[in-house]
Amino acid sequence: MIIEIRSHGGFGGITAATSRRIDTAAQPGDRADALCTAFDPGALARMAATPCPGCPDRMRYAITVTDATGPHSVTLSEGQMPPEMLDMLDDL
Repeated sequence: MIIEIRSHGGFGGITAATSRRIDTAAQPGDRADALCTAFDPGALARMAATPCPGCPDRMRYAITVTDATGPHSVTLSEGQMPPEMLDMLDDL
């Protein structure tokens, strides 16, 4: 699985744009498993469907996951993501 993440936005138009590309096959076993679970396309789609009032001024993440079924893209606000996933993003 390849995970590509672009972050942008933030409060008051302050931009902190970054890009990351992670190949889960190149990660240690436990970390690869955690990434595959957290960035499962179905889980990301459920997060994207969650309403997020007040999210326009928060960081946004454009995420593309490419797995055996092809590419899957979503854009999420940090308010739609669980804290442990945000921590995982900080570690990438």
